[in-house]
Amino acid sequence: MKVGDIYQEEIKITTTLIEKFAEFSGDFNPVHFEDSAAQAQGFKGRIAHGMVSASFFSKIFANKFPGAGTIYLNQTFKFHAPVYVDEVLNYRLEVIGQKEGKPIFTVKTEAFGPDQLLRISGEAIIRAKL
Repeated sequence: MKVGDIYQEEIKITTTLIEKFAEFSGDFNPVHFEDSAAQAQGFKGRIAHGMVSASFFSKIFANKFPGAGTIYLNQTFKFHAPVYVDEVLNYRLEVIGQKEGKPIFTVKTEAFGPDQLLRISGEAIIRAKL
């Protein structure tokens, strides 16, 4: 892993993921389960919890980029637009910095919808496996 490295992966945000997240988090907000509730809030239909979509940055760091042994030190998120059920997000991670002499990296984290519009942005600080 070095400054300038980029990793991309597509992940579908399914009803099953939303249901599992609600089970362990306790967040059963109707906008995630009922089209009518979501539409009453100005959405076109049910939306995913923001943290469901955002959680996949952790999956990517732990399994692919850079992989096993990676430790999250910090993460910021900004949610730009809703993620609807069954949308495929394109996750894009770019290494933008490294702490001198240490395996600690700053990574720009973004997720784009199928329309190429930015849904989530942020910045992570991770420690790669020693």
